[in-house]
Amino acid sequence: MTETTLRAAPQTEAVEYARRLAARTMRTWALMEREELVTAIVAELVANAVRHAGTALELRLLRSDGRVRVEVRDRASQLPRLTVPGPLDESHRGLFIVDRFANSWGADPVTGGKVVWAEVDI
Repeated sequence: MTETTLRAAPQTEAVEYARRLAARTMRTWALMEREELVTAIVAELVANAVRHAGTALELRLLRSDGRVRVEVRDRASQLPRLTVPGPLDESHRGLFIVDRFANSWGADPVTGGKVVWAEVDI
């Protein structure tokens, strides 16, 4: 298994840092054909952590046989909920996008917060 980690404060800049790290990591792993999917998922999960948890966060990208797993851990206990946005809604699209791009996703409570994760087949 190969892993990359980013720790960030709950600031909007964290989304761009995370996107850059994901893009660089996918290139390093020679997975350019999945770069756009993974960076979109990373951006949405980190943005949700910044917006809704408002705590320090940790992004982990893990590569194992046949998949890339994106994990975002924060210190808020409330688990995310998928909503289907209406055509004119300007928000509540994050998990909807993750749901469409990932092969699977979920959220797990952990000591001191939660981990929201998504997996992409490679």
